Formats: sequence, structure tokens, C-alpha cells
Amino acid sequence: MSAKKPSKRRKRRKAAAAAEGKVPTSQGRRSLWPRFLLPVVVFCWPILYLFRHVFPINGQYTAMGNDFILLYYKYKVYLLACLAEFRFPLWSPAEGAGYPFYTNPFTQAFYPLNLLLVLWYKISGGYNPLDYQIYTVLGISIFALGLFVWLRLVNTNLRAVVFGVLIMSVSFKVTEIIRFPNAVHTAAWYPWILYALTRIMRSKSLKNAVVCGVLLTLFLIFLCTGGYPYYVYYSMFLFAPYILIFLIKPLRLRLFGPGPIHWKRAFGTLAAAGIATLLVCAPYVIGIKRLMVETIDRAGKDFAYSTSHVFNFEDTLGSLVYPPAASTEGWYFFSIAGLLMIMLYMFTGITVENEGKGKDLREEAQALNGHRYLWIKLFFIIWICTITYISYGRHSYLFKLLWKYMPGFSSLRVWGRLNIILVPILAWLLSISYAWFESVLSVKKASVHKKRWQLLTPIVVLAAVYICILCIQIYFYRNNIYDKLWAEYFKHLSPQRLQFIFYGAAAFAAFFSIMLLSKWVRFKSNRALTAVLVVLVLVATVEMRHVGVRVWTYQRQTEKNRIHLDVAKMNEASFQFRRTDHDGSIPLGLNFSVGVMEPWYFGRYNKFLKETEDELEARKALLGIHDGRKIFFSKSIKHPTVQSFLLDAAVYQRPGQLVSYTGDELIWEINTPIEGYLSFIDNWGRGWKVFVDEKEADIELLFGTFKSVRLTPGNHRIRFCYQPELI
Repeated sequence: MSAKKPSKRRKRRKAAAAAEGKVPTSQGRRSLWPRFLLPVVVFCWPILYLFRHVFPINGQYTAMGNDFILLYYKYKVYLLACLAEFRFPLWSPAEGAGYPFYTNPFTQAFYPLNLLLVLWYKISGGYNPLDYQIYTVLGISIFALGLFVWLRLVNTNLRAVVFGVLIMSVSFKVTEIIRFPNAVHTAAWYPWILYALTRIMRSKSLKNAVVCGVLLTLFLIFLCTGGYPYYVYYSMFLFAPYILIFLIKPLRLRLFGPGPIHWKRAFGTLAAAGIATLLVCAPYVIGIKRLMVETIDRAGKDFAYSTSHVFNFEDTLGSLVYPPAASTEGWYFFSIAGLLMIMLYMFTGITVENEGKGKDLREEAQALNGHRYLWIKLFFIIWICTITYISYGRHSYLFKLLWKYMPGFSSLRVWGRLNIILVPILAWLLSISYAWFESVLSVKKASVHKKRWQLLTPIVVLAAVYICILCIQIYFYRNNIYDKLWAEYFKHLSPQRLQFIFYGAAAFAAFFSIMLLSKWVRFKSNRALTAVLVVLVLVATVEMRHVGVRVWTYQRQTEKNRIHLDVAKMNEASFQFRRTDHDGSIPLGLNFSVGVMEPWYFGRYNKFLKETEDELEARKALLGIHDGRKIFFSKSIKHPTVQSFLLDAAVYQRPGQLVSYTGDELIWEINTPIEGYLSFIDNWGRGWKVFVDEKEADIELLFGTFKSVRLTPGNHRIRFCYQPELI
């Protein structure tokens, strides 16, 4: 008798853990498959899913549009060219009549993975858009692998983890942001940070905590330097509630299982990792914050700016069941198959009949009901609904409260993008739901529980949920409700709108067939359960892929050559090459730009452009659009108009000569006949200094934005240099 009791206890623990995803498959720990090969498969999954984005066929590949080339790619080429010459660019003279480079988040200047790209730039002799697209897709692979290693900590039901990872790593929210490579590589570190947090909170020794603390610091640095500040800010709504789970004991026990937590060691490690991250990233983050204050419309406290992009309840419904009806900025469609899985878990109450071997069945019933605790379901519902409600912007009272009182909140806009943090949350919930679903399929005999809130069987819930989904889909389709982008940019996808209804029906049919089959066939073997996994993943993939891989895309010929820049020569030659006033970002040539992107660049420079719209020709002469001229000498800089300044400067046609120019430093020599001002038509920014004959002098502003220095008569050597302070 005494020999049997431990065995029964182990059996009960194993049965209970199986329903909650707390045990691996029978050979999981001993097999190389889940430990080594499966992570490789997970890493390669986004590459396979986005095959045409990575591998050209017949000289063509699926290329990303929107801001991918016009903004992010250009900055990356410029940065790599500078780094390849062992020079780190601080200032960008080629755009917006001069603008900071290192604190411009678009440049992703401090991101550690740039070192790998520099190596590739040197080996391949340049960089082209396809290279950059591969780099972006690899960011999704990093994200997928992070989801896998994190979910393996909190749910060791391997198939459940795989289902959640494969679905959410290529969900619409993830594939849509490929047009923003910086966003991809910022979000990629969310799950890795969750992994490190979990390891720290559950660490069993000081050594383990320290190692995990180092990992957390590294992942946080990657997050902060990823080049997408919005996602860094959003992460608070992901990591804070996650840590809260450990503080709420009922949640912690149900989601992470029993086990002691050494609170002082855990929170000490978290604090140390946070402080180390601040020490490393504070100069960069503070620099971005200061720059945003000087940038047009991004200083905060402009409610109309913060809420200019609408995301509402209709968009949420569209995100879940019919993506054309949702704004692409916030949609996160993850297939009807995935939605049905979660809804089954949330609304189904199942127990096992007490017939036959009553004791064994009761044990199995306890296992099956392990994740039906209201604590878990309510926590996920509150977490997801809170994030969703914030994303509604001006339609949300919670948003208004945070906008008024939360530091930094008012500086951001396009709040539908907040839904990126739903991706790891939904991946976790999907893995929990799938673990429960497997328990339903493998249970011996199930019946309706008699409690009031548990009256529905899985098949009834499945049918009821799908009918609701179908009604919403038909309503959107019949009433021709779709986001404006489908008419402006996604015309090639318009015929696919009806396909969401057909694919949703196919997902329902697959679920219905599997659940009916489970009434006669018990899915107990690993082979049978793996077959179910494969079917559902394929159904979900087909649902998403017909649109998910084609948003913001076009067909592009494979580039024969890679762009290779000589930035040093470009900077000096720019004094003899006329500037352009085309609106846009940094150019990749000698035609340095004085145009702007809205709303971007210095507010004072945008103000200058607006105030001089009635003297365009004079402004073109000042900005060097005619001849590339950047240096003027005048008797005064206190002029009411650009034309009067040009008349003053016209008296002095030879204002000296160029000695050297690196973009960050200008050395100029001049023989001044009278007392006056040397003006460098390049925007002033915090960190610029001027030295006259190696003595620091004061910088004055021409038209409130350009750098000028007062000179006495005689020969002078002037040095303008950009030396931003660390803090």
C-alpha cells in the first residue's frame, strides 16, 4: 500500500499539470527535437512564411513600400557607410537643412546588431533594399524564437507552445510593421525580456539570478536602442502587469505553479538590471526626448495631434474577425482558428462523468478543469480589454486620464499601434487555450458541469461563437465597411475581402470535425495530437497569408548592385552642389535636402519655411538651392526678410574658403573687411559650438534657426563643431 501512494500522487500531479501545460510530452526532455531542432524551425518559420520577401524568383521579390525605402533604408545605408569608415555620425547635414543624426530614432544608430550589418556592408561591398528586408524579417525570427523560449518556461506543453508561437509570430500586427524595420527590431525583444523576468522571479540561486539579470540588461538595451520609441513606451503596459502576476498569489500559482520566490533577490536583480540599462541608455533616451521637444508637433500637450488617428470598437471587431474593417495601424488579426481556440477555452465548462472507474475519472476531471479558474480568465480579459480601451484614444476615458497625468503619454500618437503588446499576451493565452483543448480531445468521457456558468459543451460553444463571427463578417461585407486604406493603397487586395468569410468557415469546419471525431476516437498518442496541431496551424496560416504577406507590398526587380557611399567626399563636395527642396528624408547623394517631412524636423525651421512662403526665390538663394552656397557674410543678421539679408550679404561675394567639413565639424577661413557676421546655413541644435581662432564664441541665430557668429575685421579661422553633451 505504501508503495502505491506516491505513485498515485505523482499520477494526480501529472494529470493536473497536463491540462495546464505544465508537463512536456513523454520524451520531450530527453529528445533533441524540442531542445535544439524545434527552436531552429521556429526561427526559420517567419522566413518560410515570408518566402517571397526574402528569396527572389525570376529576378523579382515582394518588396515593402510605405516608409521602408523612403525613410528607414536610406538612414541605414548612410549609417553603415559611416561606420564602415570608422566614423560615428552625430549630425546629419544632408536633410532638413541640418538635423541631429544620433538621436534621430529613425537612424537606429546605437542598435548593437548594426555591427553585423557593417560586417555585411564591408564584405558585400554595399547595401541594398533586399538586404534590409532580410534583416527586417530576421527581426521577426528573433521575436518568434523569443516567444518560444519564454512560453516554454510558463507552459511546457510543447504543442501548445508551438501553436501559440507559429500563429502569433506571423499575425497581421507583426507582418504589417515590416514597413517599419525599427519597430520590428524593437518589438522583437518583448518576449526575451519576459523570458528574463520569469527566470529572475523563479531563480533558485544567486548565481542564476545574476546571469538572468545580465540577460535582462542586454535585452533591455536592445529594446531601448531598437529605434522605435513608441514601442519602448508601450512596453510598460506589458511588463508591469506581467510582474504583477507574481505578486498576486492565486494568479502566480495557477500560471506558474508552486515554488518559492526569493523576493529580495528577485527585485534586487530587477533593480540592478534597470539601473544598468539606464546608465547605458540614458544619454540616448534623454537625447531623443530633448529632440522631440524641439520637433514640430511632438512636444506633447496637443490633444488633437495625439488623437488624429482613430481606432475604435469597430476596428477591434475587424481585427478579430474581418481585417478590412480595421485600421492597419492597430489590427492584429490572428486567424479565426486562433480566435475560436481562445473562445472555446474562455466559455466552455467541461468536467468528467463519475462513471466506471470513478476515482480515476475524478482525477482526470480535476486535471481538465485546471485552467478554468476564473482568476486566470478574468486577468487576461482585464489585461486585453484595458490595452484595447486605451487604444481608442479620444473615445476612451482611460486614455484621457493617462494623457493628462502620465508623463510622456501626451507626446505620442496613432494609439492603435499600442496593440503590438497584445501579440505576446495573445500568444500566451493561445498556448494556454491549446493545452486545455488537447485535454478536451484526450479526456475519456466528458459531460456538462452543473454549475450555472459552466453549462455549455465545446461543440455548442464552437457553433455559437462561429455564428456570431459569421454575422459580424457578413455585416461588414454587405455594408461595404472597410478602412480607407483599402481604397487608397490596398486595391489589389480588395477581392480578398470575401475570402476572410470563406477561410473562417473552413476554420470552423476543421474545429467541428476534430471535435466530432474526438467523440469516437481518443486523441491520446503524440502522433494523433501532432496531426491535430499540423491541421490547425495550416488552416490558420492559409487564413492569414492571402492578405498578411501582401500589405504595403509591390513587386520589385532584384538590385544588381549594392549602394556604397563615400560620406566624407559627399560632405565636402556638397558645398559646390546645389541643394534640393523636395520634401523627404536623408538623400543618398550630393543633393543635400532642405525640404521637410510633416510633421518632422525642427519646429523653428518649419516656422521659418512657413513665414517665408511669400519670398520663395529669395529663400531658395539663401538655402543654396541654386548653387549649393551655405556660407554668407553680412554686416547684420537682424533682417526682417530674406531678401534684405541677401542684399546685405551680396556686398561680400567672397566670404572665405572651406578648409574641411565632416558633417559634424566645419573649418572655414575668412578675411573680414569689417565687423560683421559669418552665417552657416545649417540649423542650430543643442550641442553646437563655435570657435573663432580657437577661442569659443557665442552662436547667434539667423532667422531664428541658422548658425551665425560675430567677427571682428581681419583673418579668422572659424570652427563650428557638434559636441552634444551626454546628459
